[in-house]
Amino acid sequence: MNFREKVLSGSPLDEIKIHDCHNHLGRWKAFYVPGDGTADQMIANMDRVGIDTVFATAHASIGPDFIYGNDMVREACEQHPDRFWGYITVNPNYEDGLMPEVLRCLEHPGFRGIKVHADCHGCAIENPAYDPVYEYADDHKMIVLSHVWGAGQVAQIDRLSARFPNIRWIMGHSGADIPGLTYAMDLVNKRPNVYGDTALSTALQGNIEWLVREADPKKILFGSDMPFYSPMFTVGRIAMAEIPDEIKIDILGKNLECLMQNR
Repeated sequence: MNFREKVLSGSPLDEIKIHDCHNHLGRWKAFYVPGDGTADQMIANMDRVGIDTVFATAHASIGPDFIYGNDMVREACEQHPDRFWGYITVNPNYEDGLMPEVLRCLEHPGFRGIKVHADCHGCAIENPAYDPVYEYADDHKMIVLSHVWGAGQVAQIDRLSARFPNIRWIMGHSGADIPGLTYAMDLVNKRPNVYGDTALSTALQGNIEWLVREADPKKILFGSDMPFYSPMFTVGRIAMAEIPDEIKIDILGKNLECLMQNR
């Protein structure tokens, strides 16, 4: 397929599988979310660009009520099982409730990973309250997506990925700022169980080409951060990047498929 012609014509990239590893559901405080971030609204945007499946966590889960938010994700997975995969989001401020919530959610097949957002929960990614969850995820070779912003948080993933080598760690935003991005790509190359995503909130020109040049492109996953950001330009950044088409296919979906299959 000709990625550039498809994008410039406004057509969806429907000849390849696109899987998005980093998404949210619902409203968020002090941030405009088009359409209130409903599952139906997200699917309409997915169809416009050709995204097949999204991994989602609820804004409520990284905010005031992680159990309510997980129920929102479960509902989306139940209503659209071929379009949504769910992250179980846990809040370390409710230490006694973490593992019961993980086990409760895992009764539903739509949940395929765990999400931690230490910043929103006012703690460190290495908070000891997370340890039982990390231990369980390590025992079961689960995916854990963590919001990672700046070199300090990349350093925490560096240490955690050594402690829990069976977890497949996805660094949401890939470190975000320039020092964080640089350290994150070094870590992707150093640890076989660490991946980066393309949900780069500070999206500089040429950043996709830079990621591919600095790290193994098989370990870069497509993430849009929808509905914060429209998937139109996040897909377009990859489709229009000056990289080989086979690498575009890997990043947009094949890498995540492989990651989920290799347990």
